[in-house]
Amino acid sequence: MDFNDRFRLEIRWEKVYYEIDGLAKFKNCYLTGPVLKELDRLNKEDYIFLDFSKQYKLFIPSYYIAKFYWNGVKYFDSIIKLDEVLLENKYITSVPKLKNDDFIIVDTSNHTDDKHSMYLTYDAYLIRYDNTPYTF
Repeated sequence: MDFNDRFRLEIRWEKVYYEIDGLAKFKNCYLTGPVLKELDRLNKEDYIFLDFSKQYKLFIPSYYIAKFYWNGVKYFDSIIKLDEVLLENKYITSVPKLKNDDFIIVDTSNHTDDKHSMYLTYDAYLIRYDNTPYTF
């Protein structure tokens, strides 16, 4: 993960559930990180595509793009809480099942006002509870 910390966004949660293959549901999910100081207001209901392919150097990259969506946003001092949060990927069996103490780091550097329209996905990394990236 080689990017300016200014653009670091973390997705964290209290609990993750897998009721069906390819769909993770998050309880008490929130966003945090330095980029929140510069972030535009989020739509109440929206999604972004997270591209995990940088952790999968030997495989087909498009399999590792997941849809992260929410329905509800609440702003606090240093976090943004999201409601009804889902992470969907029909190839989700190719990534490890997330644990409650894992988190996701998102590189938002390609999503400033002048670049955002040229990038369809956000580079993302699955991180273990001990702050080390998963290796696949």
